[in-house]
Amino acid sequence: MRILLFTTHLNIGGISTYTVSLAKALKSKGHEIYVASSGGMLVPGLESAGISHINIDIFTKSELSPKVFRAIFEISKTVKKLNIDVVHSQTRITQVAGFFVSKLCGIPLVTTCHGFFHKNIGRIILPSWGDNVIAISDAVKENLINYFGVDKDKVSLIYNGIDSEAFLKDFSKEEKDNLKDSFGIKKDYNVIGMISRFTPDKGHDTLLYALYEILKEKPNTQLMFVGDGDKKQDIMNLTRQLNLSDNVVFIEPQLSTADALSVMDIFMFTPARREGLGLALIEALASGKPVVATDVGGVSSIVNNNINGFLVEPSKPKLLAEPVLRLLNDKALYARIALSGREIAIKKFSISEMADKTEKVYMSLVPSR
Repeated sequence: MRILLFTTHLNIGGISTYTVSLAKALKSKGHEIYVASSGGMLVPGLESAGISHINIDIFTKSELSPKVFRAIFEISKTVKKLNIDVVHSQTRITQVAGFFVSKLCGIPLVTTCHGFFHKNIGRIILPSWGDNVIAISDAVKENLINYFGVDKDKVSLIYNGIDSEAFLKDFSKEEKDNLKDSFGIKKDYNVIGMISRFTPDKGHDTLLYALYEILKEKPNTQLMFVGDGDKKQDIMNLTRQLNLSDNVVFIEPQLSTADALSVMDIFMFTPARREGLGLALIEALASGKPVVATDVGGVSSIVNNNINGFLVEPSKPKLLAEPVLRLLNDKALYARIALSGREIAIKKFSISEMADKTEKVYMSLVPSR
């Protein structure tokens, strides 16, 4: 089958990682895979796997941007030239473009919803869900059916998957010490960390206030923020205002999240409102890191409270601090939670299972293949 995966960009982030991982997994199953986007840091990883990247200028947040209309015609030409069987769009912008490509070329459109959306005039006039929409968590599926009224028979629940082998490596003490040096982390400190874009809903500010509480009992603790985004400077300013600069390090986005995770003792995931699923959260579990997360959106599809991590109410710093201190003080609890987390990540969120289920969606729409 000839499959075109379509996304806005391939810079570091959850949707980009999903797209690249799915492309590689589908290629390994014998399909001919193409990825179209405006490019980004993850393109070389695609090309090294023998997957063609089609550069298309569609980096925009507006459905009405001229870039979207130009992309429709450019992608349609590509689809016809390459005899593509199915288009799979990953973002709202590429859903809209993919909808028109599907109609112009007479091929199925599959979309993946990586999070939650609000009803607006664009969604009402042009929903663009496609012939089948993949929901990455139970909460996202419920939102699509109950809030947007998408036909439940056209919604497929397929959890995000990861290549767990990449996160099973046991880093030596020397490797960890070298990584800590490169990240500016003190070797004798406990490390709690978060990998996420700096956006208003990710809860970076709440985590800073939680650190303030943790330091009262565990002064030798550092918080490691990995990522970039519009609100990063605001969080850096708040760090200084709280006099936490000596206990917080800001790390640029990493191509290898396994390296960053290896130096963390506990992984934090603190969205304030809604979260589709949380790919970094799954990677942390596979790395054997206990997680403390806020109970919003699809997070509970990953974390079972007191089984493979801890769930707390969002925007409550003291509630976040409490399980962190428990884990740091109780080695047996730490080991139990870490082991359970790794087992669940490997069993429930494998890239091969994600690819198998996604392939079945394609095959249901292109039966002759």
